[in-house]
Amino acid sequence: MSTLALAVGTGAVAVGLVSGPAGPAHAAGGTPTFVQQAWARAGGVSTLTVKPTAAVAAGDRLVVEVGVWSAAAATTASVTDSAGNTYTELTHFTASDGTELSVWSAQVTSGGGTTPTLTAKATGSADVGVAVLEYSGVSSVGGAAVVDVQSHASGKTGTAGTVAAGATAPTTAAGEVALGFYADSGFGNTLTAGAGFTSRVNVAHVSDMELVAEEQAVSAAGATPNATFGTGASTIWLAATVVLKGEGTGAATAPGAPTGVAATAGNGSATLTWTAPADGGSPITSYTITPYADGVAGTPTVLTGAPPASGATLSGLTNAVPYTFTVSAANAIGAGPASQSSNTVVPDPVPNGRFAALQTWPIVAVHSAVLNDGKVLVWDGWQSPQPTHVFDPATGTFTTATPTDSLFCSGLAKLPDGRVLVAGGYGASSTGMLGIVDTNIFDPATNTWTRAADMHLKRWYPDLTELPDGRYVALSGNSNDANTWADTPEVYDPAANTWTLLSGINTPQVHEEEYPFSYLAPNGKIFTIGPQEDVSYWLDANAQTWTSVGASGLKNGSSVMYRPGHILYSGGAASVQTTTNAVASAATIDLTAATPTWQPVAPMHYPRIYHTLTTLADGRVLAVGGEPTSDQLIVTTGTLPSEIWDPATNQWTVIDSIAAARNYHSTSVLLPDGTVLTAGGGHPTGVSDPGQFSAQTYSPSYLFNGPRPTIATGPGSAIYGGTMAVATPDAASIAAVNLVSFGTDTHQSDMDQHFVPLSFTAGSGSLSVQAPATSSLAPPGDYMLFIVNKAGVPSVGATVHISAAPPSVPGAPGAVTATPGPSSATVAWSAPASNGAPITSYTVTPYANGSALTPTTVSGNPPATSAVISGLANGTSYTFTVTATNSAGTGAASAPSNAVIPTNVVAPVFIQQASIHKGSGTTAAVPLGTPITAGNRLVVEVGVWNTSSATATNVTDSAGNVYTELTHFTASDHTEMSVWSAPITVGGGTKPTVTATVSSSADVGVAALEYSGLSTAAGLAAVDVQAHASGTTSSSAATVSSGATAATAAAGELALGFYADSGFGDTLTAGSGFAQRVNVSNTGDMELLAEDQVPGAGAMPAATFGTGRSTVWLAATVVFKHS
Repeated sequence: MSTLALAVGTGAVAVGLVSGPAGPAHAAGGTPTFVQQAWARAGGVSTLTVKPTAAVAAGDRLVVEVGVWSAAAATTASVTDSAGNTYTELTHFTASDGTELSVWSAQVTSGGGTTPTLTAKATGSADVGVAVLEYSGVSSVGGAAVVDVQSHASGKTGTAGTVAAGATAPTTAAGEVALGFYADSGFGNTLTAGAGFTSRVNVAHVSDMELVAEEQAVSAAGATPNATFGTGASTIWLAATVVLKGEGTGAATAPGAPTGVAATAGNGSATLTWTAPADGGSPITSYTITPYADGVAGTPTVLTGAPPASGATLSGLTNAVPYTFTVSAANAIGAGPASQSSNTVVPDPVPNGRFAALQTWPIVAVHSAVLNDGKVLVWDGWQSPQPTHVFDPATGTFTTATPTDSLFCSGLAKLPDGRVLVAGGYGASSTGMLGIVDTNIFDPATNTWTRAADMHLKRWYPDLTELPDGRYVALSGNSNDANTWADTPEVYDPAANTWTLLSGINTPQVHEEEYPFSYLAPNGKIFTIGPQEDVSYWLDANAQTWTSVGASGLKNGSSVMYRPGHILYSGGAASVQTTTNAVASAATIDLTAATPTWQPVAPMHYPRIYHTLTTLADGRVLAVGGEPTSDQLIVTTGTLPSEIWDPATNQWTVIDSIAAARNYHSTSVLLPDGTVLTAGGGHPTGVSDPGQFSAQTYSPSYLFNGPRPTIATGPGSAIYGGTMAVATPDAASIAAVNLVSFGTDTHQSDMDQHFVPLSFTAGSGSLSVQAPATSSLAPPGDYMLFIVNKAGVPSVGATVHISAAPPSVPGAPGAVTATPGPSSATVAWSAPASNGAPITSYTVTPYANGSALTPTTVSGNPPATSAVISGLANGTSYTFTVTATNSAGTGAASAPSNAVIPTNVVAPVFIQQASIHKGSGTTAAVPLGTPITAGNRLVVEVGVWNTSSATATNVTDSAGNVYTELTHFTASDHTEMSVWSAPITVGGGTKPTVTATVSSSADVGVAALEYSGLSTAAGLAAVDVQAHASGTTSSSAATVSSGATAATAAAGELALGFYADSGFGDTLTAGSGFAQRVNVSNTGDMELLAEDQVPGAGAMPAATFGTGRSTVWLAATVVFKHS
């Protein structure tokens, strides 16, 4: 490579020139072939030129990558060359730092045999990088039709690694070429091409614009190429894959169908945009736009040009009539198919809506909460106690109520009964700590504040979000000072007036300068955004888990949940602690997806930070206020034009302007009449700072588009999954029914916000509306219900209370089992469905000879699901039924349990165990951890292995109890297992040491167990039946068994299972139906397992064990008689 520096404008330019390895190469057939490349980069220029070293060939194709960055978000305006070839932009997209990557292409129709100068022009002074590549064998079709498929992506790395453009759609033909492009704004990285790609341009280790261009041949149709690149840490990057068609494309055809047709309503008009389709190999000469009014096609409009624009404004439409539009394209060959229909728009005499006159207010509204009657609870900051005010939009008047605390920068949400819950606040002026533990509740009916239970942790700037069950989770916030945080969330139960720490969760990832943003998702979990760190997490309050979701690419933006589980996040700036420029970028995430992932969407028209996003009654999102930098001290100037985002089109539309800046500490809430109240801003560091003592009401365009539908009678309340009856004379014209939460807004976020579209059926003068299916879509509480007609006009919101169905009696307990004891039985069961209210007690009723006896009640919070029923007659057969009781009453009885006969037999009980294993020795001693009890029995398993077939010769203990060997047997590798036992006749109350002696030095393992309730007979007389086996597992892990014993003689006996191997490093597990007591596994000397089970009379127990592959094993079952 040869490089040189020259002056162009005011920036120093670096230029690189490279041809193919043997000079320009040209494909003889239709296979794309690289010919040469050249590149240039410069900082602070508006144009940049680059010139190939070798002459270009007529018919070849030039492909140009352009990277542009400036603080003013400059983009590439054009690419030209001195020969007059016409360049088409094939793609362009922008990263979170404003860097743009675009790709342009032109067939060489002029200047063949010369070395033309290519010029990239930016929209303003910027850092610019250009890479030009010449290819032969690429299709000669015009414009964007040369592209088969493409993809692109952008993001930010955490550590050095590989980034990808994302796979394209499947290619349509063989003989194509996939070009990969990478750009960043100059992070000084070492860049590398991706696996399977050939590097053609690599401009790296620079501080203005870094580029990579690479290629990969596409040899077959159906490929999905994905260009990858190696880059550095903490780098904001852009990557694209563009697949160009080969020369053998075939004859030109009519164009394809335009895509992405989006419409925006105007006054008697609509503005449309679309994406040009593939031109079929012949340039597009016209577009035909067809309007449809209520499904009926109107007069088409033909748009011509060379090329024609991919957008137009149609006039002569009728206001208040819904329209959709299709667009088709034509070229010299003919007209192509029509596009899919656009979104529906309704032309409007005031298409931008209108802000009313500025109102003077007595406070700066830093916090706003809409009450059920349409009034708004507002308060400022920095005072202790903090006065609050109730604003009446109907009269413009305020009433005051003052709590005992400073509620500044607290968490706020509506309670299910319409009161306002406030958690935490500002303590510096009262306690000297930043956060406070206080919980306060405002009652609109009495205009009073009441203290509720204190939180466990002090919190300033916490989130407060309602859970599906009507409890509330408080998350994060400063505690003592700016460097300490309340990292353990806690949950408030309004019914019990208690806070409970979620001690299993720790949230250090969301140490915010401002608030985290939290939302209840349809899966019942809380989704939390950490704006300062650009992180997002799932919080599961029930499972107490905190799981990373991913980064959005934005920092310190504003957010809103515009549909259940769908979050819009826009604007922001790199830092709020130092002054940095705002961005216009936006992203969304679908939390209902299998793997939720942030996706970039269309940017706003204006960079903003500290703006508020508010969902309107029709489901669009209003962006109001904000400023172009993150300086919180700026109060009186800012971004005045507002914007509306339409989820149906992913388009932002600039609307009316606010009369006063709404920056940091401003609020915006939807009112029941469909207007939006925006207020406040300022007081950034104290009440003596400048502030916006004003408010404005915004009337969206839908309020100027004809009569409003009316709700004659609302449902008042509904239960989840139920049906709501809405009486309306406008039923036939209703197109949507929307359920919207009452706003609780502060610092760019409504912590408890919900917008739920509802399905409905129109009848004569009424609507049958389906309530939300679950409380995860809309937690218990009061909501605004809007009906919206076909012209997009909403009714005034009717208040409806959504809750669970009233509780009913519990179901019947299941799986009732009984176990006999002396003059008693132990009865256990599984809890039934509580049916909306906690179970408070169970009633167990014994039956003897078919007659019910005196029941036993089991109470508790919650009550236990087992009980010992005493006072039974030994020798009599009993069954048992169980009922459950809650606040609604007592439910049905369970099915009867199994029949049991109480006896005086004492059930065996495991007391303690101790174990040891060692690699060599002639003895192994293990001390017992607690004093033994006279009358109990000690059982000892011994495993022995060496190459000379050592055996256990004796077991003793330091108390002097006498042990009998009950069984011993040997495996194929000479491992011996033996089982020994002794009734405890001496040493009661002491902790003896049990010692096993072996015949020669060997690997030894010992497991000693103490039981009560076993026979105290000497020797083998204590054993009923036994079985044993040994073997070798195959090449996979397996379950092995001792084999079944003979039938047991009586109930109340104890089956002990024993396993041993000579140390195969396995992970051992106990068998089904057995309780594990000893597990010595994953060792290299002696592995042991002991387990037990109480079998019934006549049972044939067979101990089983999970062990590893290729293992020589021994297993035994020994059944001891009861005492």
